[in-house]
Amino acid sequence: MTSAHLSGIDLNLLVALDALLREAHVTRAAARIGLTQSAMSRSLARLRDVLGDPLLVRTGRGMRLTPRAERLAPALGRVLAEITAVLADGPRFDPRTAERTFTMTSPDFGEALVLPPLIERLSREAPAVNIDARASAQDPFGALEAGELDFVLMAQRAARPAIVWTPLFPERFVCLVREGNPAASRKLTAEQFAAIPQVLVAPEGRPGSVIDDVLAEMGLRRRVAVRVASFIAAPEVVASSDLMVTLPERIAARAQRYLPLRTMELPFKLKGFTLALAWHERMRQDPGHAWFRALAASVGQELKRRRAGEER
Repeated sequence: MTSAHLSGIDLNLLVALDALLREAHVTRAAARIGLTQSAMSRSLARLRDVLGDPLLVRTGRGMRLTPRAERLAPALGRVLAEITAVLADGPRFDPRTAERTFTMTSPDFGEALVLPPLIERLSREAPAVNIDARASAQDPFGALEAGELDFVLMAQRAARPAIVWTPLFPERFVCLVREGNPAASRKLTAEQFAAIPQVLVAPEGRPGSVIDDVLAEMGLRRRVAVRVASFIAAPEVVASSDLMVTLPERIAARAQRYLPLRTMELPFKLKGFTLALAWHERMRQDPGHAWFRALAASVGQELKRRRAGEER
């Protein structure tokens, strides 16, 4: 690359290139550095134009680095490490020796799905780094702004300015009933769904849900027989009754490992969600915080690659 090319590239683009070369996958590279997939795709297009090389090419076994990209990878990693060391205004973060506690809050299903593989990675890569998982905050984004929390693990949604999201994996909803429930013997219609007494999981204690909104649009109303605050407790209630609950698919699959339960498809369209880490913009340049975000994103991508059914 000649000096004339340098005017078309900036440090952020080099960071994107490093992530692409390490992951050889646009989505995983985006998660690694906290970008959206579309933003990373735009960065890849710019890099291809500046460098005059496709860098990543699709094969029958996924994306592969071009020969030039393979030559760039080790040198780019060294250059970025040196730049980071020069610009750093504080001590480096070495996960092998660092002693630090990250505070976070999450609904119980987020803890159940993400904490076990995350802690397993921490035990290998950062044995003195701890997690302080706290009860759900009444104002989680305010807690991030105030520095009371490092992260909030939750369904990604519109938030306040300066709240940034690191997506982990998408999730969809399914119905869960006990084995032997008469409803399990047939494919449900929306009317039959609404007629079955149900469990509503309401972590924040608010009445109603998006399911009730969808049913109302069809002129239907369901009976909520039991309302609980815990996603983990809901399958226990269903396993000992003829009630039904709608849950994230991975939580339903997890419950089926130890309870006589069966999943069923919803008889109407219900939008899923993306489980993500929310954090405050002011922490973007903190090396330990950035390392933890990248680790969580890597764990999320591994969970994304697994099918929910494989977790049973």
